[in-house]
Amino acid sequence: MSKGSWRWMLALLVLAALALSLAACGGKAEEATEAPATEAETTEAPQEEATEAPEPTEAPTEEALVGPGGVAAEDLQGVKVEFWHVWSRGVGEELQRLVDEFNATNEWGITVEAINQGGYGEMFDKMNAAINSGELPDIVVGYQNQMMAWDMAGDIIADMNEYVNDPTFGLSEDEQADFYPVFWEQDVVDGKRLGMPVQRSGQYMFYNVTWAKELGFDNPPTTPEEFYEQACAAYQANLNDDDPDNDGTGGWVVNSGASAILGWIWAFGGDVVDENGMYKFNTPEAEEALRYLRKLYEDGCAWISESRYPNPEFATRQALFTTSSQAGIPYQLKAFEDSGLDDEWTLIPFPSTTGKPVINVYGPSFAMVRSTPEEQLAAWLFIKWFVEPENQAKWIEASGYFPTRKSTEPLLEDYKANNPQWAAAVEWFQSDQTMKKFEPRDASWSAVRSAVGEYASRIFQPDFNAEDIPALLEELQAVAEELYAEYH
Repeated sequence: MSKGSWRWMLALLVLAALALSLAACGGKAEEATEAPATEAETTEAPQEEATEAPEPTEAPTEEALVGPGGVAAEDLQGVKVEFWHVWSRGVGEELQRLVDEFNATNEWGITVEAINQGGYGEMFDKMNAAINSGELPDIVVGYQNQMMAWDMAGDIIADMNEYVNDPTFGLSEDEQADFYPVFWEQDVVDGKRLGMPVQRSGQYMFYNVTWAKELGFDNPPTTPEEFYEQACAAYQANLNDDDPDNDGTGGWVVNSGASAILGWIWAFGGDVVDENGMYKFNTPEAEEALRYLRKLYEDGCAWISESRYPNPEFATRQALFTTSSQAGIPYQLKAFEDSGLDDEWTLIPFPSTTGKPVINVYGPSFAMVRSTPEEQLAAWLFIKWFVEPENQAKWIEASGYFPTRKSTEPLLEDYKANNPQWAAAVEWFQSDQTMKKFEPRDASWSAVRSAVGEYASRIFQPDFNAEDIPALLEELQAVAEELYAEYH
């Protein structure tokens, strides 16, 4: 072999030794890219890919941080959310405090601007105008029928199901199960979640316990017959005392509003919609309920107050019963304070013929308006934060409404102890012995409920004849069907 050949062979051996040395010492990545040059190095490639496997495991984590609409957490920085609501005075001040807390503490850099739009009627009108102009908020407060009307006007309400069930930013199964079922289901119409139940109220009877005991009744009424007996005893007591100014008072202060009238219809075993969601007012149960109320009035055991809110009448023993939601508790407490009368009073459900007294549960929800994916996710994150038990407890203490989550109640023990009427309302709601019903959620209900109140008020007119009740219900049924058709 020539010296040239030998040097060439020696060079190859040195290069081979160097390659083995680099491989043994963990050569640089860029040198490893030369691996496909030989068959031996090619067989090493799968092993090198295997050693890199832990890096791809980061990908699911990154994907998990992406929410509905492909929005990542970092995309939310600086997003502003406009929130239209209806609360003022003390409740509005607490709402603003909660909004400020979210703005200061949320990890995404989201800013929520809360804007009061007046009452629910004003809100409804302003939203309708906003739909036409396109200048819409990101979150709006409304009842289910209002949200249905807005959605039908332009498909503007986002389906919250996508956000509720999102694996990253949504609510877990346990969190969803934490909501009381009757509240959780109330915002779902035809499978679409229109809103989130942040609070609820209930229609009850305010009942003077002290006066009832003086009249000989140790327990609140549970049937319409017992209600009639106690209301008439109170009427007779005022009629026969030494004060002529309270003659004609004492029983139940008439409330012909739809929420009260539905409570009575349900108490007599009826309903106001069929299984297809169509209105049905012309029923034997509705007729029986209205005949009962007419008899209460005719016999003097129900009377009409000139006050829209008869808190003073209840606080001065001009009424054994009034009808209100638990949101009226603070106003009733103030009326008793002003009257100087130290009677014990409480809240009870509508006495029923079915064996289960009735509570009409209702209340507004937070709805998300369709906008950009970033604004929608930001809106959802505020709503989700607002219904966390600790935040909801603060809201309930300010508003006096029901908590919508079971885990919120243990945080309200002090509030419950200091507010026995509110505690009674919650206890009745939680009882298996009460029937919980909610009002129709159709877009036409705002108009129909006004008609219900108008027609029901007729039975409390002096010249009304109870025999005309079937005709009245037939006429109400026709009006309800006509209004339904207008919306559909």
